[in-house]
Amino acid sequence: MDPNVARQVCRLIAGIVVSDEDLSPQEDAFVDRMLLRFDIPLADRDVIFPIIDASEAADTVKALTPAVRDEALALLIEAAAADGSIAPEELGYLEAVADATSVSREDLQDRLAEALQKLRQWLSG
Repeated sequence: MDPNVARQVCRLIAGIVVSDEDLSPQEDAFVDRMLLRFDIPLADRDVIFPIIDASEAADTVKALTPAVRDEALALLIEAAAADGSIAPEELGYLEAVADATSVSREDLQDRLAEALQKLRQWLSG
């Protein structure tokens, strides 16, 4: 993935995990994993700033290629579920992105439920 696009995706992820103004340790670790996944050194963590809000996220996602857009949405869902719950602010962020990508609210809810279920299964061993 192009480094500029990778930074955009990481900014999207950072935006969702702080949307509820409560960065849990699990969400912080998720951001670190995404930076490493996209070959961004943790020392360069400032690439996720400034943090973007839901409307900016929707605009950003619209500009991505379809393949990257799908990957970004999947990562956003995983990030929102990282702490085991979906805050109302996180849901609003996801809904804005889903609307921008023509993903139905029903499909979004199904994906969120699946992500939370996977996390619960992983945590239970």
